[in-house]
Amino acid sequence: MANDPDSVGFFAAVVLEDMARLQPHKTAVISKDEEITFEELNRRVHALAAHLQKEDVRQGDRVGILLPNSTAIPLSYFATQKIGAVTVILDARLKGKELEGVLRDADLKLLIVHVQLVDEIEEAFKAMTTIPLWVVGAEGERSFEKRFRAPGGGVELPGLNSGDDALILYTSGTTGEPKGVVLSYQNLAQYPQVMRKMGITDGSTIRGCILPMSHIVGPVVCNELAERGYTLVIFDQINPVTLLEGIQRYRVTVFESVPIVFQLLLGVKNLSSYDTSSVKVAAMMGTSIPLPLLNAFQTAQPHIKVIQGYGLTETSPMITLVDPDKAKEKIGSIGQAVPGVEVKIIDENGKELGNEEPGEIITRGPHVMKGYFRRPDATAARIRNGWLYTGDVGKRDGDGYFSHLGRRDDMIITGGLNVYPAEVENLIYTYPGVQEAIVFAIPDIKRGHVIGAAVVPRVGGNVIDKELLAFLRANLANFKVPDKIVVRESLPRTSSGKTVRDAAVLLSQ
Repeated sequence: MANDPDSVGFFAAVVLEDMARLQPHKTAVISKDEEITFEELNRRVHALAAHLQKEDVRQGDRVGILLPNSTAIPLSYFATQKIGAVTVILDARLKGKELEGVLRDADLKLLIVHVQLVDEIEEAFKAMTTIPLWVVGAEGERSFEKRFRAPGGGVELPGLNSGDDALILYTSGTTGEPKGVVLSYQNLAQYPQVMRKMGITDGSTIRGCILPMSHIVGPVVCNELAERGYTLVIFDQINPVTLLEGIQRYRVTVFESVPIVFQLLLGVKNLSSYDTSSVKVAAMMGTSIPLPLLNAFQTAQPHIKVIQGYGLTETSPMITLVDPDKAKEKIGSIGQAVPGVEVKIIDENGKELGNEEPGEIITRGPHVMKGYFRRPDATAARIRNGWLYTGDVGKRDGDGYFSHLGRRDDMIITGGLNVYPAEVENLIYTYPGVQEAIVFAIPDIKRGHVIGAAVVPRVGGNVIDKELLAFLRANLANFKVPDKIVVRESLPRTSSGKTVRDAAVLLSQ
């Protein structure tokens, strides 16, 4: 099992053990506080797994992880996976009623939490049944570190199947309650396979992890670490200077992030003074990424292959990705369907559309989640006849490469005409001095909706709304031109870094 590259992701902790035997002294994980070899990583994982079983955590039990980016995340992930527990990774920024609601829904046997977040947990416990805690950075009986320092004894390995529940992640979304996405061991195998088959990572990779590991990137990169045996550099904050210093110091070769991080990097005045020559591939993940941003970063860092990908927590996450060898040729595309994945563009009646025709993106394959935790109705609404309906609008070109046009719900109908926000946003990004932009619908009695836009100027820059409006009128059809433009210092975001496209929020800032 462990030597089959197409199945290793099924049982990552077993593969980690094999990798630790193969290269015990190679550095596995680097964080702000420490560097850990594969041998030490595996030793700690084994000790933690033994202590989990000693404290009556069994196969199928759910163990929560509420941690900022740190080595404690891969340690906790591999330890829970090793005994067949279901790892429930929670966003470290959850607070108050939202945190309480997720804890209630997850129904955990145990929670691993950072000492700085214990107060939030204790507050939630006032309104619900308490959960046993392991506390990272604490002393005493609840200490996480105490458990991996002590041997713990043997570990009873579970009998697992590739379709068993392995992971639950709560989607943030931009509206509504978070839902637990249930992923199987087979689902988690997909990302390492895609990265290997597309030639993006190998054993020599130095992988920078910038995004919060409490999202899908955390567990899938841990699986890839076990399979590929590369070195993972964990960044504990999204800070462009910290990132550049880390790339320079550790010779990072591959990293991925969301558009705002690339915007921040471009805003570093002495960007060219940092040695980023080690970086081979930088992936911009998200939805509609402005073409001017892709071009600007490619111009600033010409040695890096800047590619775009697309996926969801519900799809483990990869659906499409640009082949690095076609980075320049297909710039602005979200890529082609990754190996083993089917993608179609359909109309409102479910009919498959032809090239260059916009419609909903749907996908089928081993990457599609098992479903939403204890929500069969929500699962049935999202997955039909094996196809997951993304709710995103896209189109396909003649080469099988896809473009992302926005969320289906984001499409603005103004006076009976359809406007895709991404089209307007891309033009706004070409206007001098604009760092960020988002286009949204404003309710209107006569036309149903009119268009609004919020923009953030570059540091030290200035954007005058009337001048920007004149620029847009000269370059867009009249019905696509915003009725209102507001200039903001920043844009509201979800916990995963997505901008909130809410007129009331954006106009009231």
